[in-house]
Amino acid sequence: MRIHKQPLINGWVLPCCMVAVVILPVATASADEKRIYQTDSVGNIQYHKPSYTVQQDGRIIETDSVGNKQYHKQQYQIKDGKVYQTDSVGNIQYHKPGFTHK
Repeated sequence: MRIHKQPLINGWVLPCCMVAVVILPVATASADEKRIYQTDSVGNIQYHKPSYTVQQDGRIIETDSVGNKQYHKQQYQIKDGKVYQTDSVGNIQYHKPGFTHK
């Protein structure tokens, strides 16, 4: 009996460890991002409307209601207290208007 159980146990250990290693970095990577949601006039969060994800480096990317980042839409970059428009790669478009936060 032991001879038959040993290959089964060894066969399951490696895939289970691989799954744990793959899931862990994904969970910690999204923890560095903040989400900005739209609200109605009362203050209720509108989860069905697009939101924005603010990444650790200051990039602001529109995100759909499911959580997929919309890289093809207008993006922004926070730099030195100003908000600049960027292209889809993240290059700041200095010729386009920016915003200042006071």
